[in-house]
Amino acid sequence: MKPTEYEHHVADVLRAEGWAARVTPPNRDFGLDIICERPGRRLGVQVKMYGDGRPINAQMVMQLHGAAAHQNCGEMMIATNGRVLDDARRVAEKLQVEIRQVPVPVPGTRRVTPEPGERTALEFDRLWEEQVMPLAGQVLTRSNGSTNEILGVDWTGIIRRTSNGSIGRIDIEIFRWTVERLLDGEVVLRQEINNQ
Repeated sequence: MKPTEYEHHVADVLRAEGWAARVTPPNRDFGLDIICERPGRRLGVQVKMYGDGRPINAQMVMQLHGAAAHQNCGEMMIATNGRVLDDARRVAEKLQVEIRQVPVPVPGTRRVTPEPGERTALEFDRLWEEQVMPLAGQVLTRSNGSTNEILGVDWTGIIRRTSNGSIGRIDIEIFRWTVERLLDGEVVLRQEINNQ
C-alpha cells in the first residue's frame, strides 16, 4: 500500500466511527492529511505510514500540534502503522495528541479512486515507486564528480552516503513537497527545499 492509499484507509476507519472525514489536497495542507468533523468538534490528523522504518518522535507531535492549531482543530491525532518513541508519547500526553495504531489493510481490500485535488499525490507515488525506489544500491555522480551512494529507499525516504563518506537520511516529505509543486507548474528554488 502506498502512503496516499493509507491516508484514505485511515479516513475510512474514522468515517466508520462517525466522523465526516476528508483527505486534504496534497498541496499546502499545512501538515494535516485528514480533517474530521462532528457537531462541535474538529479533528486534525497526520498520517505516518512508517512500518518498521522511521519512528514517530516528539518533533512530529509538536509539528502536528501547530498544524492543527493553524487549521482550527481542537483535537489532534497521529495515525501510524509504525513505532512510537517514548518521548513522542510523553509530549503527546502533555499536548493531548492521540497517537493511534492503524494497521495497513490486507492487499486488495480497498480500491482507491482519486478524489478532486489528489492527482499530484498519486503522480508522486507512481514517480517514487517507478523512478526513485529502483535507485537503491546505485551511485549517482554529479557533473562536478561528487557522488551520492543510495544505500536504501523506502516509503519514508532515502538513506545515502555522500562523497565525503557521511551517511544521511532525506525524508520523503521533502521530495513530495518539491515534486508536487513542480507538477503544478511552480518554480522551486534550492533554498526553499532547504527550508523544508
